[in-house]
Amino acid sequence: VMWRKLLFILLSILNRTSHSFVVRKTVSPVLRLQSESDGADKTLTTSEDIDDGNAPAVDPRVVAAGDPPTMTAQQMMAALGTSPRRIFLSLSSATGIALVGNLFGVTSNLLMAVPESTVEASGLDTYFPRGEFKRCKGKGYTFVIPKEWVADTFVELAKVQKRVKALDYQMSRPPKNNVLPDAAYGPPGRLNERGVSQQGDTNVSVLVTKVMKGFSLRGTMGSPTSAAEFLLQKSIAPEGSGKVATLIDAFEDTIRNVYQFEYKVDRGAKRPPLQAISVIAARNGDTLLTLTVVAPAESWARQPELETKLRKVADSFHLVS
Repeated sequence: VMWRKLLFILLSILNRTSHSFVVRKTVSPVLRLQSESDGADKTLTTSEDIDDGNAPAVDPRVVAAGDPPTMTAQQMMAALGTSPRRIFLSLSSATGIALVGNLFGVTSNLLMAVPESTVEASGLDTYFPRGEFKRCKGKGYTFVIPKEWVADTFVELAKVQKRVKALDYQMSRPPKNNVLPDAAYGPPGRLNERGVSQQGDTNVSVLVTKVMKGFSLRGTMGSPTSAAEFLLQKSIAPEGSGKVATLIDAFEDTIRNVYQFEYKVDRGAKRPPLQAISVIAARNGDTLLTLTVVAPAESWARQPELETKLRKVADSFHLVS
């Protein structure tokens, strides 16, 4: 019955904007109706004397063909089987469903009108994308990813297996250097024969590593450039790995209290080179958090839209209490 309600709304608007409705008569100027109760004559005047406030009821049997009587808003609602309360509830329900379901992206567009910091504080962007990005929250950190990206099920499965293995005392414990990302996301569609996503060349991951007590970025690792070169040589492209890392840029973001550096990794002739941005932060003096967003170097150069998204991911990473 939605079309009926829409018709009623249109008719109501026309009714409010019109000063009065006039019933035009083509029959004789005076119509006399005999009252069944007292026999008195009741007179219907011509169209000049009938308006929407004083018009008496008109018997449709005595109205000329093609001249329907005027209907008030209440009469129209009754004819359509509805009421103001039903219309209000229907519109409220439809609006609520549209907002909760993000119908046609209406909720995402509304969130774009609100400052990002306000939306982040409300937590709404963890349920609804704000524009082209949605928020991810971990233990003590947060960042945004493209709204079409999904969690890497390969990492999630490995984390579950690690937990199960730790509870089974008959199974050998995993090596201490087997570090799994605390979170990992990437574009959808990279699945193997078991339906599990494979680690692709375009992704973002967060590593949470315990370090020595009293750890700090500048006090322990030095300047952003020194810290970047150390990580490239010791972790990303160590000697003997067949990889060659080249630092592009390194700087300190004092607002987020992080070091951020960009670099390329040449993996040899068999695999394409990668370009990445890493963001590192220290927490509680004993924990190092590292976010790395990576993609093939060719994608950075030839896909400006993807590059913008990757840089947005890196720039959004920061610690939270």
